[in-house]
Amino acid sequence: MRLFSLVLAAAAAIGALAQDPAVPDPSINTPTGVIQCLPVQLTFSGSAPPFIISVVYAGETGAAPLLTCGTTSENVLTWNANLPTIDNYTVLIRDANGRMNGSAPFKIYPNTSSPTPTCDVVTPTYGPAPVTSAPPPASEAPASTPAPTPSPAPASSPAPAIRGRVVVW
Repeated sequence: MRLFSLVLAAAAAIGALAQDPAVPDPSINTPTGVIQCLPVQLTFSGSAPPFIISVVYAGETGAAPLLTCGTTSENVLTWNANLPTIDNYTVLIRDANGRMNGSAPFKIYPNTSSPTPTCDVVTPTYGPAPVTSAPPPASEAPASTPAPTPSPAPASSPAPAIRGRVVVW
């Protein structure tokens, strides 16, 4: 019985050491050298597939995705970098248990190859609404209504008179 307990304790210790607490589950690697309209290989790991891979603005891991790259049970996914080059982004991974993690921020660089490959660049649709018009000029402003006149106070008992320090009713 003592030998069994020793073997069980050793197996538990080995199992605990096999899981690196520094690597979250799931985990996604930060893509590097991402060029707009070219494929980039996204690599990740986790213990609960399938994985949903999406992209958000850098560091906004709780935000709605700008786009979803795909869903897979593998540890790799190829995505055409079809977002604008002006922003920094984060790649997110979500597993079947709802756990989520993000990459470090990365940039998409302009494609300068000749001829430039074309792709349908996705224009993000969330974020602050752009200002599209100024307020209407004063001539178009709605007519203002006059302020209501205060109604007379209801009849009540006479106000108390103050004499010295004593209030008399």
